[in-house]
Amino acid sequence: MSTRALTGTRLLTQPIPSYQGLFTDGTGWTGTNDWLPIDGATATGVYHEAYFDLSGYELDDLTLVPTAIALQDGLPYLTSNGADPQLFVQVLDIVSQERLTPLEVETLTLTGDYPGSPGSSDDWTQILKCDYRLMLAQTTFTSQSLLLTATGGSFGSSEPTAVQKLWTYRIVITGGLDWSDKTISIPATRFVLGAEIIQESELEYMMRLKRSYELQG
Repeated sequence: MSTRALTGTRLLTQPIPSYQGLFTDGTGWTGTNDWLPIDGATATGVYHEAYFDLSGYELDDLTLVPTAIALQDGLPYLTSNGADPQLFVQVLDIVSQERLTPLEVETLTLTGDYPGSPGSSDDWTQILKCDYRLMLAQTTFTSQSLLLTATGGSFGSSEPTAVQKLWTYRIVITGGLDWSDKTISIPATRFVLGAEIIQESELEYMMRLKRSYELQG
C-alpha cells in the first residue's frame, strides 16, 4: 500500500519553555509561560504538557518505532531556599502514549510508585520514557541557590506506537517543610525523539491499534 507520509529515519523535537515562580501560602505555585500548577488545595508542584503530533503517520497507517528518547537539559535549576536541608525537589520527564493526570503522578510519586508501576493504573508499555531526579540545594559552593541531583533513575518501554499524539510532561514537585515565599527557576529544555517510521503488516498494525484503544480505557 502506498503512503502519503515518508517512511524512514526521523528526528522529532519538542521545545519546553523555562519557568520562574514564587510559592505563596494558601495558593502554592502559580502557572506561567505555559506551565500550570498541579491541581490541589495548595499546588505543591507545576507541570508542562505538550505532545509530538503523529497524526500524519496515523493517517497513512504507519508505525513509529523509537530509537532514542532524550531530554536536552544543560542549564542549572535554582531556588531561593537558602540551602535548607529539609526542602527538596522531584523532577519527572515523561513521554507517554496516553494523556496523564499530573496530580495522579504526584500522588504516586509520594507513595513510592511511578506511572507504569504495580501501584499505577497506567500500563508500563504506555510510558515510553520517564526520567526521575531528586534534587537538593547544595552547600559546597559560595552560592547556595543551586539545586543538584541527589539521586535519579530512568525507565520506559520504548514501545512502537501508532497513536496520533505522543504526550510529553515535565512535572516538578516541591517537598519538605515550608516553601513559603521561596522561588524556583526551571530552565528551558527540549525533548528529542529519534525514530524509524515503518509500515507494518495489516494484522500487526490492527493489533497495535487495538492495544492503544485498550490502554485508553
